[in-house]
Order: sequence, then structure tokens, then C-alpha cells
Amino acid sequence: MRWIPFAILVYLALVVQTAVAPFLSLHGVQPDFVVILAVYYALVAKPPDAMLACWIIGLASDLAGLSFAGHGNVGVRALSLGLISVLIVKVRELTFRDSVWSQLVFTFATKACLSILVGLHALYVAGAALGLNEILARSFYEAVYAAVLAPYGHWMLRQLRGPLGVGPAHRWGVR
Repeated sequence: MRWIPFAILVYLALVVQTAVAPFLSLHGVQPDFVVILAVYYALVAKPPDAMLACWIIGLASDLAGLSFAGHGNVGVRALSLGLISVLIVKVRELTFRDSVWSQLVFTFATKACLSILVGLHALYVAGAALGLNEILARSFYEAVYAAVLAPYGHWMLRQLRGPLGVGPAHRWGVR
């Protein structure tokens, strides 16, 4: 895995997330391009690289939005994405990584878990105005939106496999 193109890609994903995602919001629900990038790396990179890449993506996402309601939240997304990537790396061998259904399911699950964890953290630390039901509903809608966009994001990232230094997924061949 090449780390300089990875760093550039994470930076571009954060720029798109902060500059373009608000214009794509539907009823206050924004797509999460950073989660799509994290799921892509969790599915195609070597296990140690995948887990480190997801942790770095989460940390960069934390640093892009430093606080809510005056309380720091650096580390919540990094820890959450790091732990979720461990689960994805353990399960990915049982699935077809290039399948659209795998991308949908993994992105949906990752975004739902991440939104719930971040929402519960906001509820605990800052006493956010949202209740548990609102956090769960918003997490579901955000996860659906991210999952719908995931195949398109994975397709674009698959076109960059060479420069990114991640090889193709393991394919079963007939000899």
C-alpha cells in the first residue's frame, strides 16, 4: 500500500465531505464519503494496512470536526473505525469483496455503528438535545444514504488500485 497517495485521498475525501456533502443533504441527512473510503480500504488492503488506514481515516475525520458543544471528541471516530475495521478484516474472507452487495452491507453496518457510537458519545458527554430514538433514526437514514452511494465510490476507488498500491481482491480461478 502506498501511503502518500492514501494521504492525498483522505485529504480529498475530507474536503468533499465538508464542502460538497452539505449540498447533497436530504432532509438534514448527509452522505458520508469518509466511511465509504474506510470500508473500501478495509475490504481490499492487507489486514495490518487496512486497520491502520481505517484508524487514520477516523482520526482525520475527528480532527476535521474538532468539537461539538465545546466538548472535544477527538478519538471517538478513530477508535470506532479502528474497531469496526478489525471486524471487517475478520469477516471479509467469507464474502466476495468486489460484490455490490458486500459493499452495501459493509458500508451500511459501518455507518450505522459509527453514527450510533458518535451519537451516544455526544449524548453522554455534551448532553445533546437529541434523544436515543432520534439518534437511532438518524443513524439508520445516514447509513442508508451512505450505502446507496457506496457502489459508486467503490467503483471510482477500484479505478485507482494501481496508484494506491492495493492489489486486486483474491479471485478464484479455474485451471
